[in-house]
Amino acid sequence: MKTLKTLIGTLFVVLAMGSCTSTQYVPSSQLADKWVLKSINNRNATDAFSQTIPYITFNFDDNQVSGNAGCNAFSGKFSYIDGNFSAPNLVSTQMACTGTNEEDLFLRLLRNPSYLTMVNGDLIFSQNANSVLVFSRAQGLSTNDLSGTWELETMEGRSTDLDSFQHTPTLEFNFSDGRISGNAGCNQFNASFTLNNNTLDVQPLATTRMACDKMEGENKFSGLLAGRSTIDFENNLLILRRNNNMIMTFKRK
Repeated sequence: MKTLKTLIGTLFVVLAMGSCTSTQYVPSSQLADKWVLKSINNRNATDAFSQTIPYITFNFDDNQVSGNAGCNAFSGKFSYIDGNFSAPNLVSTQMACTGTNEEDLFLRLLRNPSYLTMVNGDLIFSQNANSVLVFSRAQGLSTNDLSGTWELETMEGRSTDLDSFQHTPTLEFNFSDGRISGNAGCNQFNASFTLNNNTLDVQPLATTRMACDKMEGENKFSGLLAGRSTIDFENNLLILRRNNNMIMTFKRK
C-alpha cells in the first residue's frame, strides 16, 4: 500500500510538472522572425482573409512590432514581460479593403493584453485562458528561391525611373561565399550578407568608381540595400521591407 501511495504521488508530481510546462511562456529569443496567422478565434485564417494573410514580426532592439493585418500595415511599441504581451497603441494605414477581411478583429485582439505560449511550434496568443490568435513561423527563403539575377522594379513605392539611373539596378545572391552583387545603376557593387529565415543583413556596399551623369538613384539604392530588412517572395516579386515599409521590389530577369 505504501508503494502504491508513493507511485500515485510521483505520478501526480509528473502530471503537475507537465501541466506547468504546457503553459510555459515563450522566451523572447524564440519570437524572432516572421509569424503568419494560422487561425483567429478558432477560425482558419484562409477563411477569415481572402487576400493577404496577416503576419507579425517582433523587433526587440527597439521594442517595435509590425506586420500586415490582412490589408493594412500596422506597427507600434510593445512590452513583453514573462509571457505577457502588451501593444495597446498599434497604428495602421487606412487603405480601403475588399473581400472577406477580419482586419478590425485581428487588430483589436492584437491590442488586447495576451499571454504567449508555444505548442508544437505554433505561437499562441491567449486572452482569458482562450486561444484567440495562432501563428506559425514563416518559412524562410531557400537558395533556389533567390537564384538568378533580379532587376529593380520599384524603390520606395515608385517604379524604376531611368531618369535617375544610368542602368536598371540588378541583384544576385551567391550563397557559397555569402556575397551579394550586381549593378547599382552605374557602378558594380558587392557586399557580404547573411540570411536568417526572412531577415536579410547586408553590409555596406563596395562599388567601382565610375563617374556617371545619373548618380541620385544609385546613391539611394545603395543606402536602402545596406542594413537589415525582411525579405519575401510574393506574386513573383522579391520584396524588401524595413520597419514594415516596402523599400524595394525586384523581378527575376
